[in-house]
Amino acid sequence: SPLPLSELKRWMSDEVYSWIEEGDKKQEKFRKELEENSAYNVSNLFGEQFDKELDTTVSNRIQCWSSSSTHLDGIGGFQSSSDNSNDLDIEENAVTVVFAYSESYRAHGDMLWSSARHVANVLVNPSKCRDILEPMMRQRYSNIEEKTDNKLERSPIYGVSFLEVGAGAGVPSWAAMRRGARVVCTDLSDSNRIRTMGECAERNFRQMKENGDVMNGDKTRVCPHDWGSPGDNVLRALNSSGEERFDVIVAADCCYMPWLHEELLDSIDRLLSDIGVAIIAFALHDNTDDDDVWRIVDRAKDKGFVVEVLPSQQLSPPTNFMESKRGLVHTVRLTKHTREA
Repeated sequence: SPLPLSELKRWMSDEVYSWIEEGDKKQEKFRKELEENSAYNVSNLFGEQFDKELDTTVSNRIQCWSSSSTHLDGIGGFQSSSDNSNDLDIEENAVTVVFAYSESYRAHGDMLWSSARHVANVLVNPSKCRDILEPMMRQRYSNIEEKTDNKLERSPIYGVSFLEVGAGAGVPSWAAMRRGARVVCTDLSDSNRIRTMGECAERNFRQMKENGDVMNGDKTRVCPHDWGSPGDNVLRALNSSGEERFDVIVAADCCYMPWLHEELLDSIDRLLSDIGVAIIAFALHDNTDDDDVWRIVDRAKDKGFVVEVLPSQQLSPPTNFMESKRGLVHTVRLTKHTREA
């Protein structure tokens, strides 16, 4: 069952906590009404088999994903055509994160998409992390002594301000948290979605404490953010002054709605620091024309971003019934500064 809201308070502002508390009350009231009115009883409507499937879904809401240097998908969090793919041995230096699915299905945040697995796997690999964040790394760590710090060698994002937008299950955020980044994890204004992200932060922090290295885990925050909105609450979640912006922004599988590209890019523009890097990773899901999804590139250029399209990677789609195309992850990197020759 979900952790009590009182145990999640440290991960959010008082305002967000009160908003989620009100959402919990509304949800509990709705559940009681369902139980009291047999006409709306799930078993009566859909039969006992549906109840069994629902129980299985609830019991599987807490899952784990582990990074891998040999498997692009990592381990866990998806249904593979290979019977033993999720039973592979976890590497000694792997990062394992706990994540949970929200009861809210809005905007398809109830699934661990390939793009999120790809970004998480890159972030926890020091070499790949340096490569994908190279424009920011070059600007931020111009001091040689700083570059050779042991923690930075192990984790290039240690101490870096990190934002995930449209996070869903938030696996890239929890991977960054486990690597020492100062994480703010956001999604649309759905109280259960944000509550679940708070639970993920709490569960991962507990594991970090057990491992004896909390790094910057206690600085993690969760909050709602609807793309295109001012984002002042997001900046205050990072720093109470609201004056610091993010050196890394991740948007994993947020491009499938082209009609929201402008709002997504507006948020990135407002919240990204001058030396920051935004990683937009996505697959094509055939819900709209592929060319419309790819227009994110031209729209970003029109906003003044420096845009680079990085090599695509074929991962497994979340479920067996999906085409492999939906596991082919494309990555667009945005920066605000002109790259040096």
